Amino acid sequence: MEFLFKGTIATGFHWYKDEKYSTRVKDEEGCPAFSLINKATGEALKHSIGATHPVRLIPYKPDYLDESILWTESRDLGDGHRAIRMVNNVHLNVDAFHGDKNSGGVRDGTTIVLWDWNKGDNQRWKILPYCKFSIHNIN
Repeated sequence: MEFLFKGTIATGFHWYKDEKYSTRVKDEEGCPAFSLINKATGEALKHSIGATHPVRLIPYKPDYLDESILWTESRDLGDGHRAIRMVNNVHLNVDAFHGDKNSGGVRDGTTIVLWDWNKGDNQRWKILPYCKFSIHNIN
């Protein structure tokens, strides 16, 4: 899976969405929880210590329920994009810091933080399936 940030694939890293606890853990709006795991490193995206602070990566332990790595998606924001937010605080959203259009957009090295919802393009995400192989019809 890749993250699509308003038309830009986020840094080419591949992640998978682990929904192991989605039937047991939900946010205050009833949205199912999931973890985001980096396919190459096996690290999970962890909540930051609060608003304006960067998210972190920690080793993923699939058999240990750790709320600090659980996220939810908002409803569709109208264009297929959604906010990704902490399972235990839907008001803090994944934000590409200074990744808005006025600041030049998202690029390699953009810091990912948690931020209060401000409807910015840098807070709208789309999680897409990823397939390494393509099938070609050979005639």
